[in-house]
Amino acid sequence: MYEHTRRRVLAGLAAAAGLTLVSACASGANGGQSGHSARPATEQNIPSFTYAITQMPTSLNSMSTKVNTQMITSLVTEPMERVAFEQGTVKITPHLAASVTEPDQSTVVYKLREGVKFSDGKPLTAEDVAWSFTASAAPTAETAGNMAGLKSAKVTGPDEVTVTWKYPLVGLRIALAAVQVQEAAFAEAHAKELGTSAALPIGTGPYAYQGQTSQDITLARNPAYWGTRPKPDAVKFTVISDNSAAQLAMRSGSLQAGEVTDLKTASQWKNSGASLYPADDFNSNLLSMDTSTPPFDDVQVRKAVAHAIDVKGVLAAAFGEYAKPLGTLVPTGVLAGVAPSPAEAQAFVDQLPRYEFDLAKAKAELARSAHAGGFDVTVPYMNTDPWQKLLLLNLQQNMKQLGVTVTPKPVPPGQWFQTFFSHQTSGIQVIPGFTSTLPDPSGLMFSFVGKANMKANFINAANFTTDTVEKNYRALAPESAATYDKEARWAATRAVLTEVAEQVPYVPLFTRQNVYTMAGGLTYLRPPSFYDKVSGTWIDLVRSSK
Repeated sequence: MYEHTRRRVLAGLAAAAGLTLVSACASGANGGQSGHSARPATEQNIPSFTYAITQMPTSLNSMSTKVNTQMITSLVTEPMERVAFEQGTVKITPHLAASVTEPDQSTVVYKLREGVKFSDGKPLTAEDVAWSFTASAAPTAETAGNMAGLKSAKVTGPDEVTVTWKYPLVGLRIALAAVQVQEAAFAEAHAKELGTSAALPIGTGPYAYQGQTSQDITLARNPAYWGTRPKPDAVKFTVISDNSAAQLAMRSGSLQAGEVTDLKTASQWKNSGASLYPADDFNSNLLSMDTSTPPFDDVQVRKAVAHAIDVKGVLAAAFGEYAKPLGTLVPTGVLAGVAPSPAEAQAFVDQLPRYEFDLAKAKAELARSAHAGGFDVTVPYMNTDPWQKLLLLNLQQNMKQLGVTVTPKPVPPGQWFQTFFSHQTSGIQVIPGFTSTLPDPSGLMFSFVGKANMKANFINAANFTTDTVEKNYRALAPESAATYDKEARWAATRAVLTEVAEQVPYVPLFTRQNVYTMAGGLTYLRPPSFYDKVSGTWIDLVRSSK
């Protein structure tokens, strides 16, 4: 999956550590592969390792919300703690911190690990850590929305930093683990160009930046690294936007790893000598309809659209075995933070109203609407994403039979995101691959509804709210969810998702796997998870199999 579709949304995504995860994450946790048995791993070093990316990051400043940027920056700039799955549970482990305490749900105190140095040899200080937290919340930072709740990050001892949130937050430590620490003096001295090739950040990670061109990012070992060294001696990220070109590069030996961007071609990678490593995460792909303006302010129109999409047919054509239909706004596993059990969460989702592909029902719903004579709508979609085009062509063909003209409009990803996050989301929008970092509805699920999320940099693209949504808002909102008990939050979750299912501001489409590729002679110890990518631990999974 490419960078722009893997966006982390809001700091409130986090749930309390130790939550049991449902089987949606089993393949990522247990190391399943498709088409190959696991290759035997060795402990020898790997002289060079090249990873394909589909586009160059806009910045290598560590303050990024884009997962495929974080997978690069986290090899250089590290977090105070790392989040991981272990045996089906969420675990937080101190990393740059030697120890962490949480006096209350709005305060975290970090004690720094001794002997940690930046790649230029300077010691990590409490001032660097405090600066990194503060900078991540600056209005100009890409992470500003995630860190909007930060009250302060202060040095409270020689090797101690205290971070205070503006309100009690469910899983505060996990939310703060997204912040990557960099050398403050260098960052401040190069504020205007930080993250460009002229001023690549300095970190404490296992690698240091060597350079960046329009095509490549090169990393070399950090000689001052304090931890266990990954196996690759040198890492290069190279832009290969075409799936076929990436396969040829792997076949020639110039490429060692990457991610399958067009899942319908996954089997072709095996012909390049690659192994495939599928892994689940909590991603949501949706279609939104702006409920504040005609014709989509009419629930019958929205139901007609929902019945006119052949989701299963699109998935079979676009993804094969690597995607499955979504039952509500988010995968069922996201509800684990509040549901009594995974089984009860699934049972609740299964009984929600569904709008299966049925043109007769679509025609009947449209006939009951105020727009029975039809209407025209232009739908923007990312021109780099084959499945979006397939989806909209399917909708176009089916709605044409109802007298509705749907015009798909391909746009570059950057333009789509600029429009989407400026909240210019009238009509229909295709919402691709937004991911909830942990199983709790106070993040991604909450973000799709409510008056508070109907503005720039928020993602209620449907402009959807009702009295029921607003009544249950505080039990789901990141700034207040921690003050409600689990039972109350589960009741609020059920009420909101039932309202969404009945009013259809969104059509749940699918959740998909990420499929990673690895060239012959190399292996992953297990498929990298979402958390491995954002924390830098994915590189620790790389091994030689020769």
